[in-house]
Amino acid sequence: MVPSESCLKVGRIASTVATLVCGLVVMASVAAPLLVYSVILAMFGTAHVLAELRYVDRRFSTRLGIPYTAVISLLLAGAVAARASGVFGVLSSSTAVTLELSFVVALALSAARGCSAVQRTIAIGVAGALGVATLVSPFNTAISLSILHNLTPLAFLWEISQPESRRRIMTLASIAFVGLPLLVATGLPRVALATLGIFLPFVDPLGAGTLGDHLYVYVPTPLLDGDSAVDLFSASVVAQCAHYAAVIQVLPALLEFNDPKAFGMIAWPRGKMFWTIVIALSSIVVYRFAIGFVSARTLYGIAASLHAWVEIPLVIMAMTRTSQAKSARPASVEAPLAIPEITSALAGDSPVTQAMIVASARITSASVTPTVGQ
Repeated sequence: MVPSESCLKVGRIASTVATLVCGLVVMASVAAPLLVYSVILAMFGTAHVLAELRYVDRRFSTRLGIPYTAVISLLLAGAVAARASGVFGVLSSSTAVTLELSFVVALALSAARGCSAVQRTIAIGVAGALGVATLVSPFNTAISLSILHNLTPLAFLWEISQPESRRRIMTLASIAFVGLPLLVATGLPRVALATLGIFLPFVDPLGAGTLGDHLYVYVPTPLLDGDSAVDLFSASVVAQCAHYAAVIQVLPALLEFNDPKAFGMIAWPRGKMFWTIVIALSSIVVYRFAIGFVSARTLYGIAASLHAWVEIPLVIMAMTRTSQAKSARPASVEAPLAIPEITSALAGDSPVTQAMIVASARITSASVTPTVGQ
């Protein structure tokens, strides 16, 4: 069998498995949204943050240069400090959220430096929109950013995918990140499962509380009391499942496949060592969530804000680049389809890494103050 036929066969198998996994994720998120939200947050939140920080460092930091990286680092430190000040009562919740979002506006505006006119225009537009929204309603702006944060891997997938496979990759990603959540948001899957007696919103293995206690994380205030609140929450959980899978597994695998010599400003452990450390830290975090979910989520939200807000300028850059970074892999050996390309990348990872492809839902907020972009 020729190599291309092997790739196609592997791609078909991968497509079948991915379809089954997506179906199970959607059903679980609709049938038991609180269970999926709380358990996956505890199990994979830390892995998702560390994996994404490592990815953006290896993919972007050497292009940004030390001066601009220093600027971003200072703005991130300000945003994290603002988040912490609200959590620990140094500032009121409203003041802390407004201050944090002010740093986020500055991060967006920073992407306008030394770049193309298109990138400059988008950066200024995003910063302006965020600034106005923050002035009008900081809490709802924070919640909206929390929801939109689910979609950030789309920009990174676009940026790293090879031209010949980008259309296929983005089609599949759009289904996972947009199509399935929109379907769940209609309420039709919930009604269908409820008709079969499969709707368990009260299942709470970690003592997180009731589903109503967490709706505000993904549902803007004006919609909290509406009939669609549960469906909107479940839709965001599905999108977060895609987010976790992308940043923990797919993006690192594509980076390893397309640019195996990539390095960042931080000397991250590679391969099995990195994932061994991640699993060890995640085990500690799971225990902490098990003994006190709300307090653990509050502390986790402070750390998670670091990875969330660093995405703001990087997403703008990823979506406005006029050319892709050169891959270390010759064009002559490009995989003809996106699924074989991704599958080949995954095959080179350790079993520990491959096991994490089932990653799901989302991190969120502090006890009273919504914490976003986690």
